[in-house]
Amino acid sequence: MLAVSHGRLDTVKLLIEAGADINIHDEDGSTALMCAAEHGHIDIVKQLLSHPDCDVTFTDCDGTTALDIAMYAGNRDIGVLIYAHELFSRGRSPHVIQRHRRSKSATPIMRSDHKPIPLHSSTSSSPTLDREIHDLSL
Repeated sequence: MLAVSHGRLDTVKLLIEAGADINIHDEDGSTALMCAAEHGHIDIVKQLLSHPDCDVTFTDCDGTTALDIAMYAGNRDIGVLIYAHELFSRGRSPHVIQRHRRSKSATPIMRSDHKPIPLHSSTSSSPTLDREIHDLSL
């Protein structure tokens, strides 16, 4: 967690290569993905999401997911990546995911001011996100 919170991508890569449990949680139930999402370390989020064992559905002791944390912290680009990863990895629609998980943050991504917004328009703040989301689905 320390490497993640300090944005040390090189150390995170080494730990993963050495077999570290990518989904391990601390005493508050937070995972490395949650920590990276909170601190805005998008490169670490990408690295963690690229690992086949990364589970974005874990919740901390408060019932909060990495997606929730990213959105609360104002890290929308990270929220979009996590959300897209969940959609593409499970092949489910946003509405099914929200109903299944009772997510606090699926709704803000799916809509803004009660108006539906397509996922591609939510990435307008970062032109490369469309390509990155596509790469995650591969």
